[in-house]
Amino acid sequence: MKRVLFYTGVILAGFMLQNNLFAASNLIDTVPNILLIITFAFGFIRGTVDGMLVGFFSGLLADLFFGTSIGFYALIYMLIGYGNGLLGQVFYTEFINMPVILCTLSEILFSLYVYVFSFLLKGQTNILFYIWKVMLPELVYTVLMTLVIYKFLLWLNARFAKMTKRSAKKFV
Repeated sequence: MKRVLFYTGVILAGFMLQNNLFAASNLIDTVPNILLIITFAFGFIRGTVDGMLVGFFSGLLADLFFGTSIGFYALIYMLIGYGNGLLGQVFYTEFINMPVILCTLSEILFSLYVYVFSFLLKGQTNILFYIWKVMLPELVYTVLMTLVIYKFLLWLNARFAKMTKRSAKKFV
């Protein structure tokens, strides 16, 4: 139950941060994909199941507020969480190099998914415009935010693990 509340709080905080604070700033014409950072981070740190759950509920939240159909974003976020969970079993999570690379790959996968299913299938084939005006700015902004947010999520996860371990000792 504590884990559900923890993930719910992180997802809601990321959603509010992405869609209120960053959307209101006029720094760039794009917003970093904080939900993607949270999804790949928990997949990479905690494994495939946690990555899929965080991804599904992050995507479901995005679907409810911004999607045209339920499941569009939930599917891609869930796949990103699962894929990063697989890679988290192979690579060391403490260094910042691998998370930045994984965030970059996740953002490219996410942007291509959105392009193919939201634009290309509707006949809008100007991919160069999409890459230059949408994909690249969001990619750069998301990767820069990963440097800060990933470290914070790593610290938050360690604190949560320590708290749950400490409360489990009280009952044993």
